[in-house]
Amino acid sequence: MVIDIAVLGTVQTVVRSGLRTTPVGLSYLERSLMATLACTPGRVVSVGRLVEVLWEDAPPTGARTRVQGLVSSLRKRLAAAGGQSGTLATDPGGGYLLRVAPGCVDAERFRSLIHQASAQTERGTPGCAASTWQSALALWRGPAFDGLRSYLLQAEALRLEEMRMTALEHCLSADLHAGRHEHAIPELSRLSALHPGRERLVGQLMIALNAVDRHAEALGAYRALQLYLREQYGTSPGPRLRRIHELMLRAPVGDGELLAALTTA
Repeated sequence: MVIDIAVLGTVQTVVRSGLRTTPVGLSYLERSLMATLACTPGRVVSVGRLVEVLWEDAPPTGARTRVQGLVSSLRKRLAAAGGQSGTLATDPGGGYLLRVAPGCVDAERFRSLIHQASAQTERGTPGCAASTWQSALALWRGPAFDGLRSYLLQAEALRLEEMRMTALEHCLSADLHAGRHEHAIPELSRLSALHPGRERLVGQLMIALNAVDRHAEALGAYRALQLYLREQYGTSPGPRLRRIHELMLRAPVGDGELLAALTTA
């Protein structure tokens, strides 16, 4: 029996036995509790922390007792689906921990793949790294902890989202290095519109547009970034983007020089 917990999207818990997969239906508070324990599998989460996640600044009377009741209910639901007893363990010092096999939480697998891809990049194997970045991204089904309102879970979601964006940028960089500019432009345009102040994305979009002779659009992307940063933060594009802009103004310029400018100070 294996319990899989997915948090990269709506929170889902399933019990796998051979080819059989049994979803575990959970209430909102049960999903919130499971998601909190899944953030740090194998590590104790205090009852106080669980109360804060579940009810934030307005815990009900007897909140600690209610947490105990939720844990008991979760255990029963897991057992009914065929899960192992002891998956939700009580720590003698107070608190609870999630005991699952390594990789049974999708966020944990995601982090592992990110670290693996980074190591492959450092070893100079970009092809392997690109495949690993893509495997990491394939785990996502939507926003992390989708539908859960806790600000503590949303803070963790932001950290995971930043890692996801980094993985996307690495995949797109692989496309650019391989000369797949036309392929990359739609996704770069979409992501740049969603994250108008993210300089690496804008730089990648500029390089892709420039490579297919859309020079005016490439320079326009820089101007849009410049305006956004000035209006939102009172700042200007960093040295890498300024260097790419300067090189494009001296056209013609090759992809190699532009990509080098994007990855060096």
